[in-house]
Amino acid sequence: MRSRFLMPTRPVLLGAGLALCLAMPAMAIEYDGTWQFTLSCPANGAQAAFSDRFTAPIAQNVVTRMRSGRTAQGAEDTSRFTGRVEAGKMTAVMERNRGGERWSLRFDGPAASDSRFDLAGGLFVGDRQLRGCGLLVEAVGAAPGSLAATAPVRAEATRTQLAAALAALAALEANSASEAQSLRTDLDLARFEAAAMRPELEQRSAVVTALQARLREAEGGAAQAQAAMTQAVAAATAEIGLRDQRLAAAAAERTTLQTRLATAEAATTQSQATAATERTALQARIATAEAATGQVQASATTERAALAGRLAAAEALAAQLRAALETAQRELTQARAAQPPR
Repeated sequence: MRSRFLMPTRPVLLGAGLALCLAMPAMAIEYDGTWQFTLSCPANGAQAAFSDRFTAPIAQNVVTRMRSGRTAQGAEDTSRFTGRVEAGKMTAVMERNRGGERWSLRFDGPAASDSRFDLAGGLFVGDRQLRGCGLLVEAVGAAPGSLAATAPVRAEATRTQLAAALAALAALEANSASEAQSLRTDLDLARFEAAAMRPELEQRSAVVTALQARLREAEGGAAQAQAAMTQAVAAATAEIGLRDQRLAAAAAERTTLQTRLATAEAATTQSQATAATERTALQARIATAEAATGQVQASATTERAALAGRLAAAEALAAQLRAALETAQRELTQARAAQPPR
């Protein structure tokens, strides 16, 4: 959205910036031209106030002025003034030698404008300042390409840039108002759609709640069926173990009787009649044992078949409950997928 607003204004801003760059001079001659220097020192106790004014050229941001002569008494009187402008700040020093007396005037300060410097400083003997002084530097003739010469062009470029910026701002405000109106329309439409969809969302939420209840019921039935099946399997296993123990006991008794029969047959030399009687009795007991064993095996087979039937029924019930659980989960998933995002 921001790019759409700013794109129409970029050519205007780029043109204004290019004009401003073309109007800027090279840094080496930004303050070149003819300047007037006005030195003033106020009275300080017994020292009277004095001032001096001269005109000198600044070239490549540097000014130098030499002056020599003699006093009324014939003593040598020389002065050397040097100044330099760097990064919009001027420093200036005037070294004075009058009849063997030496002092200096030192000044510095930033540019007040493209054509004026108000420098502060003082009169020094060595490093000791005797009084405070000021130096006013004003342009009286600007060199081509200097800041003072290009000031009107740069002012016009600034005005052009300001006009372009104001036009861009007006375009931004118009686009912002249009976008705000569009957003308000979209917001009203969204609120209307939300109000229309609320009953459907509530209905779907009720369906999801019902399906969740059915799922919980199916899960509870499946858990109960699983517990019943586990209990039935445990009971069947215990019953089969008991039948197996009874069969083992019957088999052991049959083996014992057969052993005793063999012993009785081996003892026929002692008493044939006794052996026959014993054999008959043992055979009867063997027959009785075999009949009991058969009954136990038949009962065990019947019980195993009954337990197998009960186990199959429990497994079928568990399968039905699992199928119902899967169906409820699938319906719940479908209902959640059909429900629109909030």
